[in-house]
Order: sequence, then structure tokens, then C-alpha cells
Amino acid sequence: KNGEFLDLCAGTHVNYTKKVKAYKLLSIAGAYHRGDSNNKQLQRIYGTAFATKDELAEYLEMLEEAKKRDHRRISKEMQLFTFDSEQVGPGLPLWMPKGTVLVEELEKLAKETEFEAGYDRVRTPHIAKESLYLTSGHLPYYEESMFPAMEFEEEAGGDKVRYFLKAMNCPHHHKIFSAAPRSYRDLPLRFAEYGTCYRYEQSGELMGLMRVRSMQMNDAHIYCTSEQFEAEFNAVNEMYLKYFKLFGFDKYLMRFSTHDPKQLGKKFVDNPELWIKTENMVRDVLEKSGINYVEVPNEAAFYGPKIDVQVWSIIGREFTIATNQVDFAVPARFGLEYTTSENTKETPLCIHRAPLGTHERFIGFLIEHFGGDFPTWLAPEQVRILPISDKISDYAKTVLAELKAVGIRVTADLHAEKLGAKIRKAELEKVPNVLIVGAKEAEEGSVSVRSRFDGDRGTMTLDAFKT
Repeated sequence: KNGEFLDLCAGTHVNYTKKVKAYKLLSIAGAYHRGDSNNKQLQRIYGTAFATKDELAEYLEMLEEAKKRDHRRISKEMQLFTFDSEQVGPGLPLWMPKGTVLVEELEKLAKETEFEAGYDRVRTPHIAKESLYLTSGHLPYYEESMFPAMEFEEEAGGDKVRYFLKAMNCPHHHKIFSAAPRSYRDLPLRFAEYGTCYRYEQSGELMGLMRVRSMQMNDAHIYCTSEQFEAEFNAVNEMYLKYFKLFGFDKYLMRFSTHDPKQLGKKFVDNPELWIKTENMVRDVLEKSGINYVEVPNEAAFYGPKIDVQVWSIIGREFTIATNQVDFAVPARFGLEYTTSENTKETPLCIHRAPLGTHERFIGFLIEHFGGDFPTWLAPEQVRILPISDKISDYAKTVLAELKAVGIRVTADLHAEKLGAKIRKAELEKVPNVLIVGAKEAEEGSVSVRSRFDGDRGTMTLDAFKT
């Protein structure tokens, strides 16, 4: 309070308004108090403020560029995904053919990367009994973020049992670990899955692919000894850096989230010794590797410290795209054990990691990062063939068949339109390579190549273009 004025915002606030030299009001919107539709609707005013006019101008320019790169707008132009809130439901994306290419190419990349890193692939069901999530500790604390339970009458005994749509993969992976005897010789074990998870996000929080209710997670769980932890955790971070380089993410930050001792037994598992031990282990890895990170208190997972991976797009927008977590609590709840070299039983540490996060959010970020101009290996349509007249259609079809035969994603525009219109259409749809074929190319068995990134590359044989 300040006199008659009551500020509904908890903060943080600017201590001295004289520091604010430039500001701009951006938009207004209705909002229910505390996000509850049963409460009164308030008027929310959005604005931004900076210490200098130049900083404000730079930020507003970034906002304009962000509008042009909005993944929802670009998706409509490129036909990548759609939503049907009326009959399918809000937050449940439908992937169109071109968008499905993005999903499958990223999955292929991750599977190849994880195969080289010694991961084993597993598969788990989309639903599970309530008891699984009670054992893991996700219920009742996480239930409000899960879809409502489905209640069935079991055949034996007639008792009713509740099932939940899977909101996370880890409890299922723990059951796979416990399905066979484990020895120290088996560790580390790395279980990876592209499991589809479902979370009942509030309708007001849904936003394109960035916040959805159905998501494919690039998930894995690494079971290891304390002695193996440093190498395994560092290997995960190195995998992140490899992806950053591949996608051209020049700016990133690891947010290392720790616990609050005052919240033990409430927000965090009550085991102060293991909190200190595992946080020191993570901190040591980050320090030794020289990875750019910042430490944030009171934001850990309930079962251990975690890292949230922040990246900046090419226009300077910040996103959280992935996570890397240490779990010292839940494996014990499932009774996970391995036999040590001294023939005793110990509980393994578990590293939860998802370098590409969910496909939905990661693809939404990539659309905005590249502005739809995907590199050729990822582009939904890699090549489009443009015959200059109907007379060249047969040769265009021959080129189409030869390129398809070697796995290139290619189409041919055989519509009765002028070449200029076809070129403009290909540019609008952001096709990285256009092949123009006329009578000369048909006679020589060649193609005239126009690259979206490199411009006119001239005429070359079809075999030369394939390679």
C-alpha cells in the first residue's frame, strides 16, 4: 500500500522511478484476479520501460521482428500445424505433412545422437494407474496439472481404480529399471524415449506450440553411481552444446536451481545431506566444464537440483527449451537398487534430461529462430522443380522421380502459371532450393539451380546436384 493506492502486483518493483528514462504502453487485456474465472475481471495494462531511449527503441524493433517471425503466422504460410479447439480440443496440435517432417527429422537426429552416446530406447504406455504416481510423489502435488482421472471397475474384485494420462515418463522408466536385477557392471543405464505426455495447462496459458496440452518429450533417464555422476552429467551438457552449435544458438545460459533449506519437507524432499551433496556435484561439473551458468535459489525440482537451459533466438528473444535434473529421492521410493562390487545393495542416482525439450516448444522456437528459413537438412520441402512450360513437364517428372529415389524431399510445380509466379510462390513458402528446367536442361539432363541462401548457382548436371 501507498496511501490510498493498493498495488496488486507482488513485485519485483523499481526502487527509484528516476532510473526509468524511457517507457511505452503496449497493450491492454482483461484478466481475472489470481487467474480464477470466479473472481472479478480486472484490466491489465502491458508496458515496458528502459533506462535509455536507445534501449527502448532497440526493444520495440525486436518486438516488430518477433511479430514477423511468430511461429503461428509462419505456420499458416508454410502449413506446418493446426489446432481445432472445437472438436479436438485447445492445446492439442495437429501436425500437417510439412510439420511432421520437422518432428521426424528432429527425432531422427536425437536418436542418432543418443545411439552414439550409448542410450537404449524404451517405450511406455500413455496411461497408468494412480498408484504409480502416488509412489513417485507426483500425486497429489502435481494432480492439478494432470488431466482428470479416469475411473474404471477392475474385472477382479469389482473395486474401482483410477487411471491418469501420462504427464511424465520417469515413473515408467523406473519400473523398467526394476524389472530386472541390476549390477554395478550394468551401470550407467541410459533409457531414452520419445514419450507423448499430457498436461492440463490452464486455457489462458496456452500459446501456439509454446504451451500445449499434448507434447512429445525428448526424454531420457540415466541411472548411475555417485562415482559415474560427473562424467554422465558432463556428457549431457556436452550434448546440449553440440545441439547449440548445430542450430546456431550463439547465446545460452544454464540456470542452476537449488533448494531452500527452510522449505525442506514442504516444497523439497527432506534430506539436507543429499541436497548439499548433489548440488555440490552439479556445481563442480559446471565449474570444471566452464559452461555459462547462473545459480538460482529455491527453484529446484522437489527431488533434486536442476538446470533449465535458456537460449536466445537470432533476434534476441529468450526461451527455456530444455532441462537437466538430478534425482536422489524418487529411485528410493520405487526401491531401485543395484548390487555393488562388495555385493551390497545401493540406490542409483537418476539424471533426468531432455536436450530438445518437447518437440512442440522446440519446433516453435526453431520456426521463430530461423523465421521459417530452415537449413536444407531440416526443411520440410528441400527442393521444388519449376518447368518453364507444359512441354517440359515430362522431364520435370523424371527429375522428381530421380531425386525422390535418393531420399530428397522434393515436389514439382506443374501448374499452368508463369515462371515468375511460381518462383514467388516458392520464395513465400521458403523452399531452400529451386530447380528451373527448360528445353536446354531437358536436352542436357541438367538443372538450373537457385538457392534461397546462396542465390543463383548456375546450371549443373542432375548427378552433380544430387551430391
